[in-house]
Amino acid sequence: MIQSLSLCAEIVLDLHNLNSEGREGNEQQTRMVHIVDGQGNHHCVNAVSGDMFKHIFVKHLSPILASASQPLSPGAALGSPDRITTDLDFKSAIKGKNAAEIQSEMLERCAVTDIAGTLFTEGVTVPRKSCVEFGWVVGIPARIHTEQHFHVKYDADRRKSARGVPRGEGTVAGSQTVFHRPLNSGAYALICHLELSRVGVNDVTRERVISPVDQAARHRGMLQALVATLIRPAGAQSSTQSPHVVDCRGVVSTSTSYLPAPTVSPLAANYREQSESIAATLNKLSPGSVACRAFDCLASGLALLEEITADLPCTH
Repeated sequence: MIQSLSLCAEIVLDLHNLNSEGREGNEQQTRMVHIVDGQGNHHCVNAVSGDMFKHIFVKHLSPILASASQPLSPGAALGSPDRITTDLDFKSAIKGKNAAEIQSEMLERCAVTDIAGTLFTEGVTVPRKSCVEFGWVVGIPARIHTEQHFHVKYDADRRKSARGVPRGEGTVAGSQTVFHRPLNSGAYALICHLELSRVGVNDVTRERVISPVDQAARHRGMLQALVATLIRPAGAQSSTQSPHVVDCRGVVSTSTSYLPAPTVSPLAANYREQSESIAATLNKLSPGSVACRAFDCLASGLALLEEITADLPCTH
């Protein structure tokens, strides 16, 4: 049984604004980060935070789990990042219970909380660490481009004065807003790790508190949500600047032992070769436990994830 899975990929996203720093005046600022490559050279590149991709993942995950008849707390069903911590029935059920018992209630009552994690802080602090991890989706130096575009908010009545009398051409201060918005295109390094072995397992007692059937359904839901995230990364500004997903290539690694599936950043030019070499080394420590499979386009990558999903045990 697969214990962990890693996805390391170069994904080409064009004409998007998935993550911005904020606004300064009428100018929206794109998110930029500073990185150092393997040769020690400094670069400043556009990036999308792991928080944003985690949000996209959970947005896809929730309906997938609901369709698989997995329990969702009211907060998770509505897309709240607080998930089960806003559930009054949950708060009533955990009165007088210790941390281990509270976490068991979390996992049994809400599949999204089980997978995506949360932090309960009322009376006793009980963290549930996420079973899915995203790193920054960071632009690969020399393969990224960022620009600013001028926009005007349309006002159908901009030609009328305050008295309703038509006036000449031109913008009206306070009525027709002028602003600048960033536009980003390029190849991005994406890393993601799924801890399948922790799904349904209490972090305090290290015991599984859900049935094998539910655990299998949640495993499948995680992989399906990862597929959906690659197909439609619907983050910020996607109503008017939905990303053009042009291509995706990389490596999917899996581990069936206590050793984690290897994760090597696509910021390294030879990340695929390194992943395969690391897998070979880990297999010497735990024979046959780590598999590393490369893919060269988005379609083959999705087919590979579907194949892994199909191979997961389905307990009836």
